[in-house]
Amino acid sequence: MTYQGPLSGIRVLEISRTPAAAYCGRQFAVWGADVVVAEPADGSPLRRHPPLRRLPDGSDVSLLWAYVGTNKRAVTAATEQELRPLLAAADVLVTDLPLAELRALGVAADELEDDFPSLCVATITPFGFNGPYAGYRGPALIVEALSGYLGLNGFANREPLRAPGQLLPYAIGVNAFVAALAAYLKRERTGVADRAEISAMETLASIVPFLRVQYFGQDKRREGGTEAGVRLLPCADGSISMTVSNRLHKEKLFETLDIPESAAPHDLYEGTYEDIVRKTTDFYGNYTRHWNAEDLFFALTVNGLTSGKAMNLADLFDLDQLKDRDFFRDLDDPALGRLRYPGAPGILQATSQAPLAPAPALGRVDTLEWMPRPRAPVLREGAGQRPMEGMRVLDLTQAWIGPFCTLLFADLGADVIKIESHKRPDVWRLNATQPLAFDVPHVALPNRSWYFNSVNYNKRDLTLDLRSEPGKALFLKLVPEADVVAENFTASVMDKFGLGYPVLKSANPGLVMTSSSGYGKTGLWSLFKTNGSAIEAMAGWDSLHRYRDSDPVLMGFYQADPIDGWQMAATTLVCLIQRLRTGVGESIDSAMLDTSIGYLGELLLQTQLGDTPEVLGNRDLSMAPHGVFPCAGQDRWIAIAVDSDEAWRALATISGLNDARYRSLQGRREAEAELEARLGAWTLTQDADALMSELQARGVGAGVVRGVQEGLEDPHLEARGWFRRLRHADLGTHKYNGFTWRFAGCELATDQPPPRLGEHSEEILRQILGVGAEEFAALKSK
Repeated sequence: MTYQGPLSGIRVLEISRTPAAAYCGRQFAVWGADVVVAEPADGSPLRRHPPLRRLPDGSDVSLLWAYVGTNKRAVTAATEQELRPLLAAADVLVTDLPLAELRALGVAADELEDDFPSLCVATITPFGFNGPYAGYRGPALIVEALSGYLGLNGFANREPLRAPGQLLPYAIGVNAFVAALAAYLKRERTGVADRAEISAMETLASIVPFLRVQYFGQDKRREGGTEAGVRLLPCADGSISMTVSNRLHKEKLFETLDIPESAAPHDLYEGTYEDIVRKTTDFYGNYTRHWNAEDLFFALTVNGLTSGKAMNLADLFDLDQLKDRDFFRDLDDPALGRLRYPGAPGILQATSQAPLAPAPALGRVDTLEWMPRPRAPVLREGAGQRPMEGMRVLDLTQAWIGPFCTLLFADLGADVIKIESHKRPDVWRLNATQPLAFDVPHVALPNRSWYFNSVNYNKRDLTLDLRSEPGKALFLKLVPEADVVAENFTASVMDKFGLGYPVLKSANPGLVMTSSSGYGKTGLWSLFKTNGSAIEAMAGWDSLHRYRDSDPVLMGFYQADPIDGWQMAATTLVCLIQRLRTGVGESIDSAMLDTSIGYLGELLLQTQLGDTPEVLGNRDLSMAPHGVFPCAGQDRWIAIAVDSDEAWRALATISGLNDARYRSLQGRREAEAELEARLGAWTLTQDADALMSELQARGVGAGVVRGVQEGLEDPHLEARGWFRRLRHADLGTHKYNGFTWRFAGCELATDQPPPRLGEHSEEILRQILGVGAEEFAALKSK
């Protein structure tokens, strides 16, 4: 029986060289789209991308290709004559080729509208189509450096530390998937296809805390953990992620760890922030090191404290929670044998995910039965419409993952109504880590939080107490006119409110309810509370995030939240597209753990084959040198990624490192430690910005590691007008993070600054529900 999924029947042409575009294509394939990779006769370069597995016949198989290529087909098509029939038949083009190369193929993304008016396009580039960096070489490390992301991770007394594996390229791919789905949704709603430009730099910059430094008046520290005091502490058999600096946790920590009160220094929670974190980390570490990490995880969790065991990848296959959710899926690969692959990033109540098929083998040319699509009439009245314009989202989410997801919907044009209780507002409104330098004592605490304000602009705010009957009744009156209800409570909360999916579905059969929690709605851990840092540990991110000579290093700012937020938005759009065809809604059960594991797919395959992934630090298996090097000045660094022998020759000429041993990649890798030391000694004498410009002019991938405060004035972001300057009614004007994509056919807009608590309650209740003045006054008094 042919699989019928939410994206079945959609034809996607993928022309890719990088993991980001390939992962975007994989996202389509997971939900049933027909994804065809167009590649040259010698195959996609991703077929040769490490990690590699040597077969008995001496050939190598790319595990990355085995992962990103699942459920796809492949054709040899590398000329304009070969590609144009495919473009005429496709619904979506996903590509990462530079514009010049696309033009040479006759498929330039900015020139396709006339020839293929029904084709939706998502083009991923390192830095976008224009701006000072547009022509720069942009391997992932360089993008990570210039975006401000890299400078937030690692230790202050060491070089910044990059994200492991393909985590960030895959995140960029999911963001491109959101853009491609939005363009397709617009086509299906209006008849007008659109073309999306996805800048990898702007994608990563969109989750960097730029608003924070404006509120605090100082840069964000790189401190081997979060500013809320989450750290990795040693255990007898590994390490565990937990908050150490919050004095409100002291009593429960003493109880859980069986610490006598007399053992604590009298000044344990006194001094500067740095003093408190250092003292509490050392103090509690003396006790955690005697625990088994799994036992301590459960003990802390049962006691109401958020924590996460730093899981090794091999341990994930035996995790009971993942077994309960039937997460891993078996696939018989003709070259690699039977392996377990990460499953879909969400469970749909009414729809299964597509059955797995292995990546297409090189030399196998699939016979396509794609007939040209009819040239769709362009309905000019819809040409400038944003993809979700006219749709409504009821946003019950809190903290980061959910509000980031719904911010994407607002940017796409949806009317997002943020709903929170005046008695228990969004937890990020009341976060204890509030700015001290930002002197606004007259402003109510719920309205001054940089955390909340950084992800809730472009929304309206309504206060309803869903635990009360009047609040629940008003919410249910909003549901029939909504397209999406989004929430990220733990699994039982919506049912306790009496607002589970069956209730909402009875009020609106076409509703898409998107739910995301740490561990999902099923399984033994479904009621466990968690956060981004704990999930990063549980999903295996932290075990891979380390310097080559260090233990695992906690990531710097809960980045799993927004990275998984992209996936939450993507799965919701998948279901909205399905609803257009069927008229029937859907309930989505997303788990942050499941989603986060999916970003490490090829490393999970490598682990199953008995090859423990190498601890790379800032190195890369296919490039050398590839790292972060000191420059002149305090905490100044430059990222350098040499991706060819030609680029090395240019770097050698500039640096004077003309050593015969370094002429080949193999030679540079064999002498990598020495080469890095010599290169670092030279870069230490150089100005970072000047060196970046010189190296890029010579064709060498290089990028200054931007601090967050420095990034606010980045010339490329400024030239592209990326930051949004918004005026908050109480706090004044600041720069807010910009859009994560741009569309050729519509202008994205920011309609609302961050809302004050309940700011739009009267407007929403009176305009949408017709609540009268007296009734509103009565509601407000309760």
